[in-house]
Amino acid sequence: MKEIVFLIGFRAVGKTTIGRKLADRLGFSFVDTDALICEKKGATVQAIVQAEGWDGFRRCEQEILAGLGTCRRCVIATGGGAILHQHLWPALKEQGYVVWLTADPDIICRRILSDTDVSDKQRPSLTGSGVCAEIREVLAAREPLYRSTADLVVDTGLLGPSEVLDAVERAVGASGQAASGEP
Repeated sequence: MKEIVFLIGFRAVGKTTIGRKLADRLGFSFVDTDALICEKKGATVQAIVQAEGWDGFRRCEQEILAGLGTCRRCVIATGGGAILHQHLWPALKEQGYVVWLTADPDIICRRILSDTDVSDKQRPSLTGSGVCAEIREVLAAREPLYRSTADLVVDTGLLGPSEVLDAVERAVGASGQAASGEP
C-alpha cells in the first residue's frame, strides 16, 4: 500500500501549512523538501542560489526527491520547482498520491507580497521580473507539468485550510491510500 502523499504546487499555495496539518490528521511524518535542501547545504535557499545558482539548487533538490520514494507514512511538501524533475515523477507516483495545491495567480501574488518576512526574502527571482509578472510567467510554464502529474487538484484560493484538508483526506482515503495511518 502506498503511504506517501506528495504536495506539489507553486509558492504560497499552502503546501507546508496543509502538509503539517495533513500529516497530523493521518498520523504520518511531515517532510519539507526545501527544508531538507537547506539542512543538507547548511544554508538558506537564497544563499544556495547565490553561491550555486538555481542549477545548483535544482541538482540538490533532485537528489533529495530521488531519495523520498522510500519514505513511509509521510506527507511531503515539495518546492514549487520540484515538478521540473519530470523523470523522477513516474516512480514517485508509484509510491504515493500526488496532490496539486493551486490558487489564482493574483491570490498567490497577494500572499507573497503580504508575507515579506518569509517568501519574498527567502526566494531569489527565477526570471528577474517583478513578483506578480514572474508568478504568471512561471505558472504558465509549470501548469501543464503540475496538471499531468497530479492525482488530485485542490484550489487553496477558493477553500479554507480545513476544507482543503477534508478534500485531500477524502481523496487519499478513496484512492486506497493509508488514510487511517495504518500500514
